[in-house]
Amino acid sequence: MPNVHGIEFNSNQSELVKDLVRELLKDGSCAVYALRNMKPNGELRMATTPPTPNPRQVGGVFLRIRPGINEATIVRPMNAKAGDPLTKLAKLTQAETLEMIRIWRKETKSGPTLIKSAPASKLANPASSGRSNQAGV
Repeated sequence: MPNVHGIEFNSNQSELVKDLVRELLKDGSCAVYALRNMKPNGELRMATTPPTPNPRQVGGVFLRIRPGINEATIVRPMNAKAGDPLTKLAKLTQAETLEMIRIWRKETKSGPTLIKSAPASKLANPASSGRSNQAGV
């Protein structure tokens, strides 16, 4: 059985998982790691931060892949809302699956960065456009 980052997948699954991981690594700012102690066969995870020795500090997991008998299963992150809770990885739906994972990645990012950038852009654009119109009139 082929090994993908320390987790054994069937030969047909391993190529799909490798392709998916390669595409997501091209996006940047993510890490891939294996959890071998997950029963029965382990789990492959992708996160925005690499794993730390303390499992409570691991954050930003946006992809979990579990090997199966016939197909690999993708598990939706707990704090993501889009998509099904469990998705089978298949070659025909790989592009759709990749887009769904990118949505999950946006949904699971840490809150402080998103909160700080959103209000600043909302406040800067209307205020600056309103003041420039008043000054010009």
